Amino acid sequence: MKSFRYSLVRACAWIIGLMSLFAASTPAASGQEAPPEIPRSSGPLEGPNRQHGIEDSAKEPDAVTGRRRTLVGPQPVTPEQQEEAERLKQLGAKYGTDPTAIVGRVQLSSTYLNLPQGRQGIDTLARVDLALGGNYVLRTDVPVFKMNDPNRPGAASLQGFSDLSVTVARRVYSTPEYTVLVGVTSTFPTGTEPGLSLGKYTLGPTVATARFLPRLDSLLLGLFTHQVSVAGDPARSSVNVSKATLQVNSFWAQRWWSVVQAEWRVDWERNARSNMTVELELGRNVAERLGIFVRPGVGIWGQDLPGAYTWSINGGVRYMFRSF
Repeated sequence: MKSFRYSLVRACAWIIGLMSLFAASTPAASGQEAPPEIPRSSGPLEGPNRQHGIEDSAKEPDAVTGRRRTLVGPQPVTPEQQEEAERLKQLGAKYGTDPTAIVGRVQLSSTYLNLPQGRQGIDTLARVDLALGGNYVLRTDVPVFKMNDPNRPGAASLQGFSDLSVTVARRVYSTPEYTVLVGVTSTFPTGTEPGLSLGKYTLGPTVATARFLPRLDSLLLGLFTHQVSVAGDPARSSVNVSKATLQVNSFWAQRWWSVVQAEWRVDWERNARSNMTVELELGRNVAERLGIFVRPGVGIWGQDLPGAYTWSINGGVRYMFRSF
């Protein structure tokens, strides 16, 4: 119990720190999902200080708003940049690449995982998102995992359902150029085999942000989760894991998108050991709100930790909609 309280206090400290960096001082603005057809803004972006570097832009007041630019939080933008930011946010919602968008989805994907010591895995995931009340989203992930481990005594192959994950989140701040989503994620020990489940109930905070990058004409996405075990099999190892993800989401020719992602995971139960992976998602909208994607990835370090891999390849299909 003492360990759980310590973990919960540390999780709260992380979340308060993130909110102090990312939360805006203005009230939340309720946004609506974009119509299917999204017009492109006319003309190139001609925001202030485009000829200066990032450090100069951060020090100088904005010519339109008079506010000083900062490296975190909402940034002053021109009307043209705001229009472009709105277009990109609408595309991110339509294609399912913006984690702060309040939209529904049905997504099916499968990932081949090359693991250390000759192990291999196939992780198939069914995801359903429900948009609730304009600013709330409910996400459910149902995974099925198959693993082949030649070093495992007895049967080398293991297959079945893994642990169910549920996230409830609310969009607390929304403008075309900056959005913050805050929620809670929980997992349940629904695995059909001990090797496919953590054996624990976990609970923890989730934060997602989306920021418009005028220089790259893209979205900068940040995600943070912290999971702590709160109940379950006492014989199984406790869970105390933090995960931070940074993504750059770009759109090409109205129907194509790319996501470059780096993910850092820290396992506090294993002396704060960490691992990092880098992934690249390439996707295409094939029919209105239906899209397909492929996502290769590679482990940078810590491949021997649970949840890490040497390399992977993921592919899937997603259909986005407003609500059921």
